[in-house]
Amino acid sequence: MCSLGFELLKKKADALKMRFQLMLREIQKTKMAMSQEASDAFFSLSQAQYAAGDFRHKVIESVTTAEIRLENRIDNVAGVKLPVFTEVETSRDKAENIGLTGGGGKIQNCREKFRVLLKALVKLASLQTSFVTLDEALKVTNRRV
Repeated sequence: MCSLGFELLKKKADALKMRFQLMLREIQKTKMAMSQEASDAFFSLSQAQYAAGDFRHKVIESVTTAEIRLENRIDNVAGVKLPVFTEVETSRDKAENIGLTGGGGKIQNCREKFRVLLKALVKLASLQTSFVTLDEALKVTNRRV
């Protein structure tokens, strides 16, 4: 009976270690990709400001509700509940008329670049939150094995 419990804990620890390693690689890959995406997004912001002037106030005034919201769900790995965040788009293309005369295309390009950056940030936040939870569960399980 005792060996059965030990085997179950060992299997749980192995499953958690495997998921831990996968998550660690995914976090590293996401961080590396995110640095390039951030660079692209802020460069496109500079291009849009050069082409359309200072459009910051127009953007701030045109916002009524959030275009992207987060949804939280739970992923179960070997009995450990890991939080996972996903983005949900509520509306889109409300600020189409900003910069129509000059630089409208640059503003839309900038908007898309920042949307990609936001998705990467949400993915990274989800991975890091799950990583911390998984690390704690792995420590507790390894203490019991």
